Amino acid sequence: MLQDTPSSGSSSHFAAGAWSALDALTDPVALVDARGGIRYVNLAWYRLAGDSEPGPRSHELALSTPPDAMLDLRETDREAIRAGIGDVSSGRRARFDLELGTSLTADEEQKWFSLVVTPCQVDPEGGALVHLRDVTAQKKTESALRASEEGLLWAQEIGNMGNWDWDIPTGGLTWSDQIFRIFGYEPRKFDVSYQAFISTIHPGDRDMVVEAVNKAVNERAPYSIEHRIALPTGEVRVVHEQGKVFYSDSGTPLRMLGTVQDVTERRQSADTIRLQAGRLERELAAREESERARAALQDEVIRVQRALLEELSTPLIPIREDLMVLPLIGAIDARRAEQMLSTVLSAAVTKQTRVVIIDITGVKQVDTHVANTIMRTAQALGLVGAEVVLTGIRSDVARTLVELDVPLTSLIVRGTLASGIAYATGQAGKRR
Repeated sequence: MLQDTPSSGSSSHFAAGAWSALDALTDPVALVDARGGIRYVNLAWYRLAGDSEPGPRSHELALSTPPDAMLDLRETDREAIRAGIGDVSSGRRARFDLELGTSLTADEEQKWFSLVVTPCQVDPEGGALVHLRDVTAQKKTESALRASEEGLLWAQEIGNMGNWDWDIPTGGLTWSDQIFRIFGYEPRKFDVSYQAFISTIHPGDRDMVVEAVNKAVNERAPYSIEHRIALPTGEVRVVHEQGKVFYSDSGTPLRMLGTVQDVTERRQSADTIRLQAGRLERELAAREESERARAALQDEVIRVQRALLEELSTPLIPIREDLMVLPLIGAIDARRAEQMLSTVLSAAVTKQTRVVIIDITGVKQVDTHVANTIMRTAQALGLVGAEVVLTGIRSDVARTLVELDVPLTSLIVRGTLASGIAYATGQAGKRR
């Protein structure tokens, strides 16, 4: 980073007298006279040039050498340093700061320095002290933090989820950028507060949300709720919120942190199931018009539709007393697999279910774990006298099951949920 300069009227290290005390500093320091020329640099400044044992200086500096001439810098930085030193030396400024990025090592590793210029009486006319501090580690930390924040923002955008921070005593509320988008606003274009948030809630859900928030704050109840919001355009969407309240040592609620996710599409999936059930109802009515069971099945399907619309979290759909549908959506981990197995077994035993349809249309990826979960569920249901029908196998899923050598001979396989229900209702009719 240091560059040799011609010696013409030089100033050596040992001619500086009391200035040599600066050699004890680990940061590079230079003293500049009122004309902008270097009068003295400490040992750390020399070491910056790779001179590890300066001793009697390996080279002397010309009195007129400006500090920027000794540094490997961009031209714009040179001009800024000269102007800054001139302003400080003349008294126009009390301090000058500049961040410098340059290559300091043989392998061109990027290094960052903070340059600070302050007044110093170097000669009768004035002068300045130039201080360099290595801030490379700080810059790397800041860069890593920015990358982490960018990753979080990207993840929130992909998941259509944001996070919020509510200052309870003041009512101040902070939203991440994605929450603004969820609520129909450009980021930072909406004056956020608790009351402003309440005003965005659908009037039919407003009291429910306020009550849930009050219980979380005052009774330390869990806060996890789904409600509707009204966008500025008039569109109504559904969000899921969850949060946690933090208290002072005396128990005073201080702040509440949480997340909000747009789950409108998930709720709309209930409409899809409702339409599929409606089509099935009409098909069964056309083929079984003379059967009294058609009316009972129709009532049951309607009841299931209403239940699905009210509670999307219930994965087990009863079609009638001896027939249930288990639609699998998304990813299946070990915990969810055990929960699914326990739920379907309990329902099959309690309701004496004869046929369970496992629909995997919504499973994005089928691997060994998912296949084993399905087979374990089928085997367990078989032990309690229930038959398993597997539906929704796409071509890519079929290829995966073949490659995994999954034994499906013990299962009834149908292409769609509708055909699976048609098969199951036919089998139940034969048993009667």
